[in-house]
Amino acid sequence: MDSPLSQLFALDEILGRLGQKKSTGYLHVFTQKESANIFFKEGIVVAAAKGLVEGEEVLKQILEWKDVHTVWQTDAPPSTPALKVLQINITDFLAKHKPPAKSVSSQAAASPVIAAVSTKPSAATAPVQLTATKNVSQNPQARSAQEEALLNKHRLVLISLDDPQQRLKIERVSCLVGRNPACDISLNHGSISRQHCLMQITDRGLHVKDLGTTNGTRVNGIIMTEGYINVGDKLTMGHLAFALEKAMA
Repeated sequence: MDSPLSQLFALDEILGRLGQKKSTGYLHVFTQKESANIFFKEGIVVAAAKGLVEGEEVLKQILEWKDVHTVWQTDAPPSTPALKVLQINITDFLAKHKPPAKSVSSQAAASPVIAAVSTKPSAATAPVQLTATKNVSQNPQARSAQEEALLNKHRLVLISLDDPQQRLKIERVSCLVGRNPACDISLNHGSISRQHCLMQITDRGLHVKDLGTTNGTRVNGIIMTEGYINVGDKLTMGHLAFALEKAMA
């Protein structure tokens, strides 16, 4: 069953709800450039790590991040040796440190997505509906010069192998793919997780990270957790297969 948090919330709201619900597990918080893990035990933050940084400073930093995505997991966390032990009441912490409230319009555009990683089989397969990348940053004026340069350099498009007429141009440097209509690329298919994978365009090419899905992500038939894929490769998400191609100029 999906967590009741599987909807759009601001990051401080997500942290607050995990505290209120006395949740145990860890929250993976990530952007295009960086990521962090926040560990909860019965609603109390007991550890936080971001690369070599750990402790309360991590919480302060992630509250300043933009374009944040989150995934909540209740299974065994990744190895975190010798992390500083914390005892932070997240409600009290947010009252002191959360950033000023945003306007309704700006928060709707920037709200992240949180999903529980389901261990149950997907719902019955429905007719697939592909929704192209949709986000305010599609507007060239809203992109940075670096983003524009990367998008123009690679010009990547996903072509459905079931219906080659269905073409999804990747129009964001960081792109969340999943069944949730709030994703940047929405795939309405029972084999696709609500948040299936994160695609990121870098100088090297397209990096794809599976987000702990039920039906997995494969490249040329080989299951993968994360890695780079090349133009001409076959990318399979759940039961949907695509060819990665370079769009015509």
